Amino acid sequence: MTINRDNLIQQIRALMNKTVTNGCTEPEALAALDKARAMMDAYEVTEADLQLTKAESAILRSEPPGSRDPHGIKFGLSAAVSKFCDCEIWRAPCGLEICGLPADVRFATWLLDTLAAFVQAELARHLMGSPAPKGERRFIINGFVGGCCKRIRDRLTALCAQSAVGATSNGRDLVAIKSAAIADKMKAMNINLRKVRSRRRVDDASFQAGLSAGDRASFGRPLTGPNAAQRIK
Repeated sequence: MTINRDNLIQQIRALMNKTVTNGCTEPEALAALDKARAMMDAYEVTEADLQLTKAESAILRSEPPGSRDPHGIKFGLSAAVSKFCDCEIWRAPCGLEICGLPADVRFATWLLDTLAAFVQAELARHLMGSPAPKGERRFIINGFVGGCCKRIRDRLTALCAQSAVGATSNGRDLVAIKSAAIADKMKAMNINLRKVRSRRRVDDASFQAGLSAGDRASFGRPLTGPNAAQRIK
Protein backbone atom coordinates (compact mmCIF):
# COMPACT_ATOMS: atom_id res chain seq x y z
CA MET A 1 0.00 0.00 0.00
CA THR A 2 1.32 3.45 -0.97
CA ILE A 3 1.69 5.90 1.91
CA ASN A 4 0.48 9.45 1.33
CA ARG A 5 3.46 11.39 2.68
CA ASP A 6 1.56 14.63 3.27
CA ASN A 7 -1.03 12.79 5.37
CA LEU A 8 1.76 10.99 7.22
CA ILE A 9 3.46 14.28 8.10
CA GLN A 10 0.16 15.73 9.32
CA GLN A 11 -0.39 12.67 11.54
CA ILE A 12 3.07 13.03 13.06
CA ARG A 13 2.56 16.75 13.60
CA ALA A 14 -0.76 16.05 15.33
CA LEU A 15 0.92 13.54 17.65
CA MET A 16 3.70 16.00 18.51
CA ASN A 17 1.10 18.66 19.34
CA LYS A 18 -0.28 16.42 22.09
CA THR A 19 1.59 18.17 24.89
CA VAL A 20 0.89 18.99 28.51
CA THR A 21 0.56 22.64 27.50
CA ASN A 22 -2.18 21.66 25.04
CA GLY A 23 -4.18 19.81 27.68
CA CYS A 24 -2.80 16.25 27.65
CA THR A 25 -1.59 14.42 30.73
CA GLU A 26 2.15 13.77 30.91
CA PRO A 27 1.74 9.99 30.16
CA GLU A 28 -0.46 10.84 27.15
CA ALA A 29 2.08 13.37 25.87
CA LEU A 30 5.00 10.95 26.27
CA ALA A 31 3.08 8.13 24.55
CA ALA A 32 2.19 10.42 21.63
CA LEU A 33 5.80 11.56 21.32
CA ASP A 34 7.05 7.96 21.36
CA LYS A 35 4.64 7.02 18.56
CA ALA A 36 5.62 10.11 16.55
CA ARG A 37 9.32 9.29 16.85
CA ALA A 38 8.67 5.69 15.80
CA MET A 39 6.78 6.85 12.70
CA MET A 40 9.54 9.34 11.85
CA ASP A 41 12.16 6.59 11.99
CA ALA A 42 10.07 4.04 10.11
CA TYR A 43 9.16 6.38 7.23
CA GLU A 44 12.35 8.51 7.30
CA VAL A 45 10.58 11.76 8.11
CA THR A 46 13.02 14.50 9.16
CA GLU A 47 12.60 17.46 11.53
CA ALA A 48 12.73 19.73 8.48
CA ASP A 49 9.83 17.83 6.90
CA LEU A 50 7.73 18.48 10.00
CA GLN A 51 8.67 22.10 10.51
CA LEU A 52 8.29 23.55 7.09
CA THR A 53 6.12 23.67 4.02
CA LYS A 54 6.16 26.38 1.37
CA ALA A 55 2.66 27.38 2.44
CA GLU A 56 3.64 27.83 6.09
CA SER A 57 3.80 31.39 7.39
CA ALA A 58 5.84 32.98 10.14
CA ILE A 59 4.43 34.03 13.49
CA LEU A 60 5.33 36.80 15.93
CA ARG A 61 5.73 35.98 19.63
CA SER A 62 6.09 38.60 22.35
CA GLU A 63 7.29 37.85 25.86
CA PRO A 64 4.43 37.68 28.38
CA PRO A 65 3.67 40.87 30.38
CA GLY A 66 5.86 41.12 33.45
CA SER A 67 8.79 39.20 31.93
CA ARG A 68 12.12 40.32 33.39
CA ASP A 69 15.69 40.24 32.13
CA PRO A 70 17.45 42.28 34.86
CA HIS A 71 21.02 41.63 33.68
CA GLY A 72 20.25 41.75 29.96
CA ILE A 73 21.14 38.07 29.53
CA LYS A 74 18.48 37.16 26.99
CA PHE A 75 19.12 40.31 24.99
CA GLY A 76 22.85 39.60 25.09
CA LEU A 77 22.24 36.16 23.60
CA SER A 78 19.43 37.09 21.22
CA ALA A 79 21.48 37.75 18.06
CA ALA A 80 23.28 34.40 18.22
CA VAL A 81 20.14 32.48 19.20
CA SER A 82 18.26 34.05 16.29
CA LYS A 83 20.83 32.69 13.82
CA PHE A 84 20.95 29.30 15.53
CA CYS A 85 17.15 28.95 15.45
CA ASP A 86 16.48 30.62 12.06
CA CYS A 87 14.46 33.45 13.63
CA GLU A 88 14.58 37.20 14.05
CA ILE A 89 14.74 38.41 17.67
CA TRP A 90 14.71 42.01 18.88
CA ARG A 91 13.97 44.05 21.98
CA ALA A 92 10.66 45.92 22.06
CA PRO A 93 9.38 48.22 24.86
CA CYS A 94 7.62 45.29 26.56
CA GLY A 95 10.45 42.73 26.14
CA LEU A 96 11.88 40.49 23.46
CA GLU A 97 9.91 39.63 20.34
CA ILE A 98 10.60 36.62 18.11
CA CYS A 99 9.53 36.19 14.49
CA GLY A 100 9.85 32.87 12.68
CA LEU A 101 8.12 29.65 11.81
CA PRO A 102 6.19 28.17 14.77
CA ALA A 103 8.61 25.33 15.57
CA ASP A 104 11.63 27.64 15.35
CA VAL A 105 9.99 30.25 17.59
CA ARG A 106 9.23 27.57 20.20
CA PHE A 107 12.84 26.37 20.09
CA ALA A 108 14.25 29.91 20.33
CA THR A 109 11.97 30.70 23.29
CA TRP A 110 13.02 27.52 25.10
CA LEU A 111 16.71 28.06 24.35
CA LEU A 112 16.71 31.66 25.56
CA ASP A 113 14.91 30.71 28.78
CA THR A 114 17.23 27.78 29.40
CA LEU A 115 20.45 29.66 28.65
CA ALA A 116 19.34 32.62 30.80
CA ALA A 117 18.73 30.23 33.70
CA PHE A 118 22.18 28.69 33.13
CA VAL A 119 23.94 32.07 33.14
CA GLN A 120 22.07 33.21 36.27
CA ALA A 121 22.97 30.00 38.12
CA GLU A 122 26.64 30.40 37.17
CA LEU A 123 26.50 34.08 38.19
CA ALA A 124 25.13 33.15 41.62
CA ARG A 125 28.02 30.71 42.12
CA HIS A 126 30.51 33.40 41.06
CA LEU A 127 29.06 35.93 43.52
CA MET A 128 29.02 33.57 46.51
CA GLY A 129 31.51 34.73 49.11
CA SER A 130 32.45 37.86 47.17
CA PRO A 131 33.74 40.55 49.59
CA ALA A 132 33.22 43.37 47.06
CA PRO A 133 31.18 46.35 48.31
CA LYS A 134 27.76 46.94 46.81
CA GLY A 135 29.04 49.72 44.54
CA GLU A 136 31.55 47.37 42.89
CA ARG A 137 29.21 44.40 42.72
CA ARG A 138 27.42 45.77 39.63
CA PHE A 139 30.71 45.81 37.70
CA ILE A 140 31.37 42.22 38.75
CA ILE A 141 27.89 41.19 37.55
CA ASN A 142 28.34 43.07 34.27
CA GLY A 143 31.73 41.45 33.72
CA PHE A 144 30.62 37.90 34.43
CA VAL A 145 27.39 38.14 32.41
CA GLY A 146 29.23 39.84 29.53
CA GLY A 147 31.93 37.16 29.43
CA CYS A 148 29.52 34.24 29.75
CA CYS A 149 27.19 35.57 27.04
CA LYS A 150 30.12 36.31 24.72
CA ARG A 151 31.43 32.77 24.99
CA ILE A 152 27.97 31.29 24.37
CA ARG A 153 27.47 33.63 21.38
CA ASP A 154 30.84 32.63 19.92
CA ARG A 155 30.04 28.93 20.27
CA LEU A 156 26.59 29.30 18.72
CA THR A 157 28.08 31.30 15.84
CA ALA A 158 30.68 28.56 15.25
CA LEU A 159 27.95 25.91 15.20
CA CYS A 160 25.98 27.96 12.64
CA ALA A 161 29.06 28.27 10.44
CA GLN A 162 29.73 24.54 10.70
CA SER A 163 26.12 23.78 9.77
CA ALA A 164 26.29 26.14 6.77
CA VAL A 165 29.39 24.39 5.42
CA GLY A 166 27.73 20.97 5.61
CA ALA A 167 24.32 22.08 4.37
CA THR A 168 22.79 20.25 1.40
CA SER A 169 21.03 22.11 -1.40
CA ASN A 170 17.72 21.09 0.21
CA GLY A 171 18.86 22.52 3.52
CA ARG A 172 19.80 25.80 1.88
CA ASP A 173 16.41 25.90 0.17
CA LEU A 174 14.71 25.48 3.56
CA VAL A 175 16.68 28.38 5.01
CA ALA A 176 15.69 30.56 2.04
CA ILE A 177 12.01 29.67 2.49
CA LYS A 178 12.19 30.47 6.20
CA SER A 179 13.89 33.81 5.52
CA ALA A 180 11.21 34.72 2.99
CA ALA A 181 8.41 33.80 5.42
CA ILE A 182 9.98 35.95 8.16
CA ALA A 183 10.50 38.88 5.78
CA ASP A 184 6.87 38.67 4.64
CA LYS A 185 5.59 38.67 8.25
CA MET A 186 7.75 41.60 9.31
CA LYS A 187 6.80 43.59 6.22
CA ALA A 188 3.12 42.94 6.88
CA MET A 189 3.52 44.24 10.43
CA ASN A 190 5.70 47.19 9.35
CA ILE A 191 8.62 46.09 11.54
CA ASN A 192 12.02 47.62 10.70
CA LEU A 193 15.03 46.74 12.84
CA ARG A 194 18.11 48.79 13.60
CA LYS A 195 21.27 47.85 15.48
CA VAL A 196 21.85 49.22 18.96
CA ARG A 197 25.25 49.11 20.64
CA SER A 198 25.89 49.60 24.33
CA ARG A 199 28.98 49.50 26.52
CA ARG A 200 29.15 48.78 30.24
CA ARG A 201 31.94 49.13 32.73
CA VAL A 202 32.97 45.61 33.72
CA ASP A 203 35.30 43.81 36.10
CA ASP A 204 37.98 42.12 33.97
CA ALA A 205 38.52 39.13 36.27
CA SER A 206 34.79 38.43 36.33
CA PHE A 207 34.65 38.75 32.53
CA GLN A 208 37.29 36.01 32.24
CA ALA A 209 35.41 33.86 34.75
CA GLY A 210 32.27 34.34 32.64
CA LEU A 211 34.12 33.20 29.51
CA SER A 212 35.13 29.99 31.30
CA ALA A 213 31.57 29.40 32.51
CA GLY A 214 30.28 29.82 28.95
CA ASP A 215 32.31 26.78 27.94
CA ARG A 216 30.06 24.66 30.16
CA ALA A 217 26.86 25.55 28.31
CA SER A 218 25.53 23.15 25.68
CA PHE A 219 22.69 23.37 23.21
CA GLY A 220 19.89 21.14 21.93
CA ARG A 221 16.16 20.75 21.59
CA PRO A 222 14.01 19.58 24.54
CA LEU A 223 13.58 15.84 24.12
CA THR A 224 10.15 15.07 25.52
CA GLY A 225 8.01 18.17 25.47
CA PRO A 226 8.04 21.65 27.02
CA ASN A 227 8.45 20.59 30.65
CA ALA A 228 10.79 17.63 30.33
CA ALA A 229 14.17 19.27 29.67
CA GLN A 230 15.50 20.45 33.03
CA ARG A 231 18.96 21.21 31.62
CA ILE A 232 20.53 21.77 28.23
CA LYS A 233 21.45 18.49 26.59
